[in-house]
Amino acid sequence: MRIKPLLILLIVAGLISSCRVFDPSIMLRTKRDYPYAEASDTLKRNYILQAGDILNFRLFSNQGFKIIDLTSLEDGTRTNANLNNQNAFTYLIEVNGAINLPIIGRVEIAGLNLKEAELFLEEKYSNYYNDPYVLLQVNNRRMIVFPGTGGDAKVIQITNEYTSIIEALALAGGISKGGRAHRVKLIRGNLKDPEIFELDLSTAEGLKEANLYYVRANDIIYVQPSYFAGRQILSSTSQILGVITSLILTYFLIVQFRAAA
Repeated sequence: MRIKPLLILLIVAGLISSCRVFDPSIMLRTKRDYPYAEASDTLKRNYILQAGDILNFRLFSNQGFKIIDLTSLEDGTRTNANLNNQNAFTYLIEVNGAINLPIIGRVEIAGLNLKEAELFLEEKYSNYYNDPYVLLQVNNRRMIVFPGTGGDAKVIQITNEYTSIIEALALAGGISKGGRAHRVKLIRGNLKDPEIFELDLSTAEGLKEANLYYVRANDIIYVQPSYFAGRQILSSTSQILGVITSLILTYFLIVQFRAAA
């Protein structure tokens, strides 16, 4: 009666090594009736500055006619400022939402969009310069793209405020061969309670809808891998399963040989 358990083990081993349903690589699963967010919520909303943002900062006088030499204004310590290759100083928005700038010192700008922050700083600098003109640019806006195959995830730098989903995927190299174009998710906001958008990029209509989405800092684009992509991951375990199967068969033959002896 020892044969039945061994046969069961053989069947289970065979199912594990060839099963098409078991796919551990799929992340961010949602229920069938999950209430996905609507595209209208993403239309051209200005980026809101937040703690941790690094800003390129330029200051001009006379409404941009003359650039002000910020090097001469720095005190030499410059713990929060660095000169980049565009002749613009970079400043960090601190945890408390403030930024430490030449002359005016620490001012709170977190919670403002770029245009509001520029106008706010122009007003501050108007006490020292004629018609000041401020240019700000966020220097460290990033997002993550999972293109559909394990090991191919990329961190993308967002340089254009109005970067679409299609552009972001292109920057990551496009949807991989193992990705499902009709199952693309955009995850946004606090990961404890995120907004999740679902897109179908396999049709022309889906591409039109995707152009309504503009990515934001810390967004996640996730292309669900196909079951084939999942089986590629399982292929790495096929050799181990083969060894286990061989051991079981060897044991089965030994038991049969002893029973016949």
